[in-house]
Amino acid sequence: MNEKLYDPIVAEVRKNREDLLAEFNGDTKKLSAYLKTKRPEMEAAGLRFETAAERQARFAWSQQQEEILERKLASV
Repeated sequence: MNEKLYDPIVAEVRKNREDLLAEFNGDTKKLSAYLKTKRPEMEAAGLRFETAAERQARFAWSQQQEEILERKLASV
């Protein structure tokens, strides 16, 4: 049986995303430009954005963890 599980948090996030995108007539470029103008305001409110270096480090760590797990599984 392949039922989709209903998650109210995921449903709310999807609805909010759809509503926000509808404000810009589905134009993701306009939405992105709007969000860029709001970034300083969001940062002032306490939101923190990941830097490119932090993202690279996170991806490298994730890859390293995956390789460690693969080696452990291969040795079993």
